Amino acid sequence: MAQYNVQNFTYDGPGDSLCYGLQDDHNHEKAVKFTTDVTIYLEDQGCKNIIAGPFRSHQPRPAEGKEFKWNEKTKTWVRV
Repeated sequence: MAQYNVQNFTYDGPGDSLCYGLQDDHNHEKAVKFTTDVTIYLEDQGCKNIIAGPFRSHQPRPAEGKEFKWNEKTKTWVRV
């Protein structure tokens, strides 16, 4: 069964964003980059005062949320 990095982000305005990405290997650098890259994505979407919640690895795929994938060429997480 596939395992995912999962993290909830809150920000000014209504709602929040549950974000997740396939954890294809145990790579601490990729895991740390997940929080950074998702925060940059949310900033680019106009979100303000973003707070990253606890990071969880080895999770089942969430039923809903924003999916990200690792781009090996750019070494970043990108929105699917």
